[in-house]
Amino acid sequence: MNNAITEFDALGRDAFLAKYGFKPAKNYFIVVDGKRYDSKAITGVAHQYQTGALMTPDMFSGGESTVANRLNKLGFEVTRPTMPPNWSIDELMLALDLYLLVREQGRGGFAAKVAALSEELRSLRVFPEAVRSNPAFRNTSSVALKLDNFSSIDPAHEGRGMEHGGAEDTRVWKAWAHRPDELAQAVALIRARGESDDAPEETGEDEEYGALEGRILFREHRRRERDRTLVAKKKQSVFKKTGRLACEVCDFESSEAYGVEGVIDVHHVVPLHQIGESVTTLKDLVLVCPTCHRVLHKHQPIITPAVLRRKHATTALEQSGA
Repeated sequence: MNNAITEFDALGRDAFLAKYGFKPAKNYFIVVDGKRYDSKAITGVAHQYQTGALMTPDMFSGGESTVANRLNKLGFEVTRPTMPPNWSIDELMLALDLYLLVREQGRGGFAAKVAALSEELRSLRVFPEAVRSNPAFRNTSSVALKLDNFSSIDPAHEGRGMEHGGAEDTRVWKAWAHRPDELAQAVALIRARGESDDAPEETGEDEEYGALEGRILFREHRRRERDRTLVAKKKQSVFKKTGRLACEVCDFESSEAYGVEGVIDVHHVVPLHQIGESVTTLKDLVLVCPTCHRVLHKHQPIITPAVLRRKHATTALEQSGA
């Protein structure tokens, strides 16, 4: 077994599997020093090292579960990876960006572009590394299938494409397909932030998972809103001008309502995909109460505080019967 693993490491997975005629494992892997190896391929090649005769894929009876049971009895750690998680908004945005590019430029080099996106998604820090290390995670087949899903949504596509694209695919298409330039800006920032060592940590907020700009930009957005220095300066500036710390949407002011001062959030007005890596200034921030702040983050499509203020005023007027 050790000789087979040594050869696997020396050749690399693809070359090793091709040399001996094995397909990539789907269900079970041998784990050695934290690294996973295709169970059937390692077992078949190990048999050759021991007896001189290769066990080919068609010689395994009982399927991979039987192989796994035998390996467990021999003292090897065998793991069955979990299914990859659903695609995040970030990943769908990158896939849509590639789909629109291919639609415009043609399918020349399509396989290479799919492979490049697959590799990129496996390094994007949307999901933990343990999830991204799953061999099935965003492999080339899943990326190509996702592009086919977009073709089924695209009214300009002449063929039929995939008939059952997901709801999130449709949601991302409606949000971004009509503004490819803005999508390209957002994708560029997702790539810049999502592959860096200082990528923002998860916020733990429900809004992160549904944000139409994706999790990574949402995390960056919230990081800027929580910058203590900026928040303090913004509050000081507003209080100096108005003598209040009131919500710029609904005019709620905690000290007036409850006698408790300073219950107010700071919201970053400009969508991050439109400002890129520029420095946040006080003009980019507004004061909003926690309720209005959450509405701003949950509203689809993205809405500004000024628009939400008008909606709030209209609703209040209708409720008053005026």
